[in-house]
Amino acid sequence: MKIKTAITEMLGIDLPIIGAPMFLVSYPDLVVEVSEAGGIGCFPSLNYRTPEQLADGIAEIRSRTKKPIGVNLILHKEHNPNWAKQFEVCMKAKIELIITSLGTPRTIAKEIKSEGAHLFCDVTTLKHAIIVAKSGADALIAVSQGAGGHAGNITPFSLIPYLKKETGLPVVASGAISGGAQMAAAMSLGADAVYVGTRLIATPEAKSSDAYKQMLIDSAPEDIVYTEKISGIPANWLSKSVEKAQHLLTGEESKNLDEYKRWKDIWSAGHGVAQITDIKPAREIIIQMAKDYLSIISNLPRNGA
Repeated sequence: MKIKTAITEMLGIDLPIIGAPMFLVSYPDLVVEVSEAGGIGCFPSLNYRTPEQLADGIAEIRSRTKKPIGVNLILHKEHNPNWAKQFEVCMKAKIELIITSLGTPRTIAKEIKSEGAHLFCDVTTLKHAIIVAKSGADALIAVSQGAGGHAGNITPFSLIPYLKKETGLPVVASGAISGGAQMAAAMSLGADAVYVGTRLIATPEAKSSDAYKQMLIDSAPEDIVYTEKISGIPANWLSKSVEKAQHLLTGEESKNLDEYKRWKDIWSAGHGVAQITDIKPAREIIIQMAKDYLSIISNLPRNGA
């Protein structure tokens, strides 16, 4: 099964579905399954404490799939002081897709291109989209209202066609993409691929706790809270874990925790929880999403006969 778009042609993949890189969630098991399903599995470099561990993680993934994979680099020094070393590891490993967040990739874009890799950038506004476009981005990830984790507050109905028209770059839709229906809607808005995060947390392959996965199943969009008070950047969180998170991050206890322990029980999620009713294998989710997408677009109302 293949769905051809500018993104699939660019990355050499069969399906325009990107497994979003999620902190403390996306590890080799999840990355491999998404790529093997025909999409492209991604993970954040920050899931590994040292550049050496990052290299080992990439090596494990490479030993299990020959398909393209992606790595997310947070370029903000305060949030990721080791990003330059992580970037070196990624280039040495010939990672096919680099996704940057919270910064401008101006200093690394040329090297990414020279290595034959591609550069995608998370954006929430046109202003940032124009900056990264001028820096050399190959595509934009339009992080819309309702996306899990750090997200913008512009509806995808506006943001996707807006960014595409104003920049001319391929656009990846991010925000509550949990099935074929949302994928069809995003593609009709002009998206060239979709970014799937929250739905892939409720999988056996995700390295998240059973309690986290069950909370996704039990939660509704009304249970998602959008606030900058947790991490300092506006993001969507499961409200049932926010009270604990605020205590943990503002209290004395927080000072004695490293970055990994601090976020272990603070759970983000997007509005896509509305469609999560069970835990399914990641590969099954990706393949079913593509099948449902094809079925939906073939059955849309048409004028005439």
